[in-house]
Amino acid sequence: MEGEAGTALLALVQSEGEAFYGDATRVEAMLRERVSDRPSEIAALVTAVRAGVVTELLDVKPGLRDIAVGHMAGRMVRMFGTDPDAARWAVESWAQALGAAPPAEPVPAPAAPPPVTPDLRASTVDDPPSAHGSRIPWPWVAFGGAAVLGVVALVVLVRLITGLAGSTGGGGESSPSTTALPTTPTTEALPLTVPPGLNLGTGDVQITLVWADGNDLDLHVIDPSGTEIYFSNPKSPTGGTLDHDDTAGCANTGAHVENVFWPAGGAPPGRYRVFVKNYSSCGAPSRYSLKATAKNNVAISSSGTVGAHEGDQTPVSEFSFS
Repeated sequence: MEGEAGTALLALVQSEGEAFYGDATRVEAMLRERVSDRPSEIAALVTAVRAGVVTELLDVKPGLRDIAVGHMAGRMVRMFGTDPDAARWAVESWAQALGAAPPAEPVPAPAAPPPVTPDLRASTVDDPPSAHGSRIPWPWVAFGGAAVLGVVALVVLVRLITGLAGSTGGGGESSPSTTALPTTPTTEALPLTVPPGLNLGTGDVQITLVWADGNDLDLHVIDPSGTEIYFSNPKSPTGGTLDHDDTAGCANTGAHVENVFWPAGGAPPGRYRVFVKNYSSCGAPSRYSLKATAKNNVAISSSGTVGAHEGDQTPVSEFSFS
């Protein structure tokens, strides 16, 4: 971790823990106490907290951390206008500091209850009466059990006779039987359309993803040159741009949109490949709609479901542009 501000951040995370990194105001105040001559670095680190970087880094899986850094840095640029290099430095600094923090003390498991030893004396026929009263002699227990079994058998017989009588019609033919099948509750489908007032880039080629839950879906487009455009690589040398990236969030309802486009006269000819990936899941699958246009002609118009697990993705859709 380079820079005095990064070193101070690491020391504060290790010494203060969540009491420090859980509050953006406290982060700013304590960093100013230690490295007051680094205002731009402090500002980037504080902005990262306000952009939710710390919370997401604490939850991200180790194998996804490198991808998450680019995603969260892009969010800081979009939401707060942070310089891209400063945003990436801030996210990487937080990732290293949080990764070096001491683990929380494990919570001791509750002590297991002592084993219960069965009272073998309860099965002894000739035991004397207990202090709480006399037990019923075993012959009477046997007689009572036989009586209960007799009553149960009688009830079953009566129900059987009644069922046979009710299952025959006036002509003596059996009535057809029906089995109730479990039903799946249905809900009215949400309209997966781009919200009004949202200005999306358009041109020779435009690909738009819309979904309506808190999962963080990502639109991936592979252009004819083989360049993959997505949140961590929002621009292609061929001119394609991810101009709207939505990170959603489990508490964030409503329509979410991602959009990739090439301006008029700027799209290279060839094959375009498109798929959708579940980057961060709230525990349920996502319904989505996907539309691609090439010179105002619809090339892809589909909808479907992305799996509920992080890393799940849709099949690849393709179209050609010439």
